[in-house]
Amino acid sequence: MEFYGFLKNMQEKHHISWRRVWIVVLLTLVLSAMFLGSVLLYAHSYVDRVLPGVYIGDVHIGGMTKQEVRDYIQHIHTKLSDDGVSVSFVVDDIQKDFIIYPDRIAEDTVYEAMYIDIDTEVDTIVSYRKQYNMFADALSALWVRISRPHIQLNTLRIDKSILQEQIDEYVKDYVYEPVDASLIIDSVDPLTFDITTSSLGRVFDYERVFGHVLQSWSVLEQPHIFIKTMTVEPSIIEADVAMVTSSLPHIFASGNIKLAFYDEHIKRDYTWYIRSEQLADWLRVTKKQQDDMSESIVLSLDTEHLETFLKDKVASLLEVEAQDAKFAIGTNGKVVEFQGARSGIGLDMEQNITAIQNILYDRVTREETSSDVVTIVVQETEPAITTSEVNDLGITEILGVGHSRFAGSPSNRIKNIRNAAYNKLHGTLIAPDEEFSLITALQPFTYEGGYLPELVIKGDRIKPEMGGGLCQIGTTMFRAAMNSGLDITERRNHSLVVPYYNDLTNGLPGTDATIYEPHPDFRFKNDTGHYMLITAEMNVNTADLYFYFWGTSDGRKGYYKPPVVSKWIPVGESRVIETTELKPGEKECQDAHKGAVASFVYTRELANGDKIDRVFESYYRPLPQICLVGKAEETEEPATAICEEGDENCVVDSPVDLNDTEIVIN
Repeated sequence: MEFYGFLKNMQEKHHISWRRVWIVVLLTLVLSAMFLGSVLLYAHSYVDRVLPGVYIGDVHIGGMTKQEVRDYIQHIHTKLSDDGVSVSFVVDDIQKDFIIYPDRIAEDTVYEAMYIDIDTEVDTIVSYRKQYNMFADALSALWVRISRPHIQLNTLRIDKSILQEQIDEYVKDYVYEPVDASLIIDSVDPLTFDITTSSLGRVFDYERVFGHVLQSWSVLEQPHIFIKTMTVEPSIIEADVAMVTSSLPHIFASGNIKLAFYDEHIKRDYTWYIRSEQLADWLRVTKKQQDDMSESIVLSLDTEHLETFLKDKVASLLEVEAQDAKFAIGTNGKVVEFQGARSGIGLDMEQNITAIQNILYDRVTREETSSDVVTIVVQETEPAITTSEVNDLGITEILGVGHSRFAGSPSNRIKNIRNAAYNKLHGTLIAPDEEFSLITALQPFTYEGGYLPELVIKGDRIKPEMGGGLCQIGTTMFRAAMNSGLDITERRNHSLVVPYYNDLTNGLPGTDATIYEPHPDFRFKNDTGHYMLITAEMNVNTADLYFYFWGTSDGRKGYYKPPVVSKWIPVGESRVIETTELKPGEKECQDAHKGAVASFVYTRELANGDKIDRVFESYYRPLPQICLVGKAEETEEPATAICEEGDENCVVDSPVDLNDTEIVIN
C-alpha cells in the first residue's frame, strides 16, 4: 500500500503518463529487435562470403565468394609469376636492373619457387573472424566493417635456391672475393720467396632479399628489391706476411717431417716423409685463434694438401677392415684355410693433421731441436672371432716377420718364388721342438714340383737351372726366423754380393741365406713349446715378399742390427772366355760383383731374461765381368785365375766346387 502510494504521489508531483512510458518501452524493444534482426540477417548474408572490410594488401576482397577468392588468388599468382621480381643493385655509381622469375625450366621440367595452397587459403580467408555462431558472427561482421583489417597469405612458401641461382647468374660478373696477401717459396736452398699483394673484394648482401620477396608475395604484390653492395677487406695483408717471414729459416732448417707407424699385428714398420719442397708448396699464412680468443698471424700447412697426402700415401697402406679368424687343416697336414684375426685400422685424420701442424708451429717457436716425427694415430675396431678361438694348436699371434724385395726379377724367377711361397710354404705347420729344413720343404726341384729353369751362375758359366731364385725364399725365411727369436741351426751366405738380398735397412749385404740341394740348407728349431705356422704374402706390383711366423709368444724378443761391411774387395779386370756351347761370335756376359766381408749381430732375449748375441759373418768373393764368346772348334782351356797370384782372396774358376755354388739370377 505504501508503494502504490509512493507511485501515485510521484505521478501527481511530476505529471508522468504511464501510457507514454509503456509506448516508449515498447517502441525501444521493437527497434532493438528490428536492428538485431537486421544485423543477424546481415551476418547471415556473409556465411559463404568474405566479411566486409577485409583486404589482402591494398585490395578489398570483402563480400567475395569462395570461387571469387579462388579465382582472384589464382589470377594474381599467375600474374606475379609472369611479372617476376624486379631487382636492382648499384656498382660504381651505376644502377643495374634485372628481373628474376619464380619458375625455372630445366630439362623440360618446371621448377616453381613460389608455392601457395590455394584451397587452404580460400577456406582461411572466407572463415576469417567467423565462429559460426549467430550472435558472435554478427558482432564480428560489424567489427570487421569498421576496422577494415589487412590480411596476408599464410601458406605461401618460396624456394630460395631457384631465385638465388638467377640472382647469382646476373651479379656474378660484379662479384669478386677479397684476395689475401700470400707467401710463395721459390727455393728452399737457398731460401728465396715472394710476397703477393692483397686486394679488396665485392659481395652482395642477400640476407633480407628473400624475406622481402616473401612479404610482398604474401599480400599478392609484385616485389621490387634492392641488393646492397658491400666491400670486403682481405683477411691477410702484406704487412702480416712480412711479419712471419723471419720464421722461414727455422722451418726449413730441420728438413723433412717424418711420419711413422708400427703395425703390431704384422710386426711391420711404416715410414713416410713430407719433404722440404712439399712443405714449401703447402705453406700458408693464416690466422690462428689463441687461448685468450685473440687471433695471431701464423704459418701453417694447407689442410687440403695434408689430407690428400694422408689419404693417398698413409691410409692406402694402413687402413684395413677388422677380420675374423679362420683355420682349417687339410689331409696333407698343412693349413689349407687360414686367416689370422686382426683389428680394423682407420686413420684419425683430424689428430694426425693437428700433429703435423704442431711440428710446424714448434719449428717456429722452439729454441732447441725437438722431435720431427709424427706417430700416426689410428682408430681400431676389434674382430668378432680371435685366432685362438679357431684352433687348439696354440697359434694365436704373429711371432715375427721376414721381408725382402725382388724388384727387377725376370718372369721365371718370380714364378719360382711364387710357387715356393704359396704352394710349398704357406700353411706349413712346425711341431714343437721340430727342426725345420727349407730344402726339405721346397723339394722336389723339378717341373713336377712347380719350378721353372732360370739363369744361374755356376763357376764361370751362365746357364739355366731349375728353381732359380729360391735364395729369395731362404733370405726372407732367415729374417723371419731371427725376428721371431728362434734358434738358427744352419745358415750360409751367398758366395757373391747379390742386390736382391741386400739388407733393406741400409742396402748392405750380410743378412742373406743361400740354399742349394742337398747343401747348404737353411734350418731353424721351433723351441717355442707350441706349434708354429708359416704364411706367405707376395706382392708382384711392389716386388715385396713377406713370411709370417705364427704361434704363441713366450715373451721372447728377436732382432738383428743392420749389417756392417768391414771390407770391400775389387772385382778386377773383365774376362772373355771362348766356348763351343755358343754359336760362333755369339756373346753372353755376366755383370761383375764386388767382394765383401760383412757381419751383423743377431740378438735373442729369452723369456727367462737370458740375452744371447750371435755374430753372423759373411765372406763374398769378388767376380769380374765374365763374357762367354762362341767359337768354331772346341779347345781345352786351362784353369784361369780370377785374381793375381799370391792374393789371399784369389779364387780359381775351375774346377768348380758345386757346394760353393748358389743360384744367382742374371
